[in-house]
Amino acid sequence: MGVRQNSWRVNGDEVLDVVTRAYEYQRVRPAVVGTTSGLETVQLTLEGKLPAPPIIATLGISLVEAAEGRAVFEGWPAEWQYNQLATVQGGWLSALLDSALRYAVQSALPAGRGFTTLDLHVRFVRAVTEEVSPLRTEAHVTHAGTRTVTAEGRIVGPDGKVYATGTTSCLVLKMEQ
Repeated sequence: MGVRQNSWRVNGDEVLDVVTRAYEYQRVRPAVVGTTSGLETVQLTLEGKLPAPPIIATLGISLVEAAEGRAVFEGWPAEWQYNQLATVQGGWLSALLDSALRYAVQSALPAGRGFTTLDLHVRFVRAVTEEVSPLRTEAHVTHAGTRTVTAEGRIVGPDGKVYATGTTSCLVLKMEQ
């Protein structure tokens, strides 16, 4: 069987500029995990006393609110997140939603407990472009058991419209100190 080549070609004269994006992040201090409650850890991150995970800087999103079983992130859609249709790639939106869901779950855990994601479900409701900014992602815990925690959230634009919704289920783990 022969190798199939792409039927489309890019004209080199049509390629626009190359854009560079730079960002800074702090390394995470894993020693804190397990010694404070999840809510205390989230609050320390929100207050800037504990660095956010590097992925947060990479994505260009921010934790803006937190309470027990609840977390709110903001994200700024930008051209660097675009797919070939000139809309924000669903993976970036999924990561924005996942971040809020994960922080909501973490904020519901007692000291000495961590978690891992069992599943993440995202439903995209409408396309996002850089004009829809900022996006606010609110998540809250719907069940906090000793073995599993579930949460749901949604991404809302400045126009009040919902752009995506999602749910997660997480397995609670005992953290070694």
